[in-house]
Amino acid sequence: MVLVAHPNQLDKTRIGVSAGKSVGNAVVRNRAKRLLRAAAQSLYNRIHPGWDLVIIAREPMKNSNLHETSPAMELLLKRARLLKEVEASH
Repeated sequence: MVLVAHPNQLDKTRIGVSAGKSVGNAVVRNRAKRLLRAAAQSLYNRIHPGWDLVIIAREPMKNSNLHETSPAMELLLKRARLLKEVEASH
């Protein structure tokens, strides 16, 4: 997947997903977009506010599942320094 991030002047982050024809037919593209939305939703509270994000599916996602997509998205957001640090609970 590919991340495109642009700061916005809002106090929230907006996320869009996209999958081009290189990912597969309409069924495969829709499945990839559902996976991206589910992974983004699970991480949304940890993303710094004030960003517009577009997450673009790539061809390897056609064989992916949520257990592979979520950690990949988390790593992508960490590399972009868009994730808040997880607070350790004692």
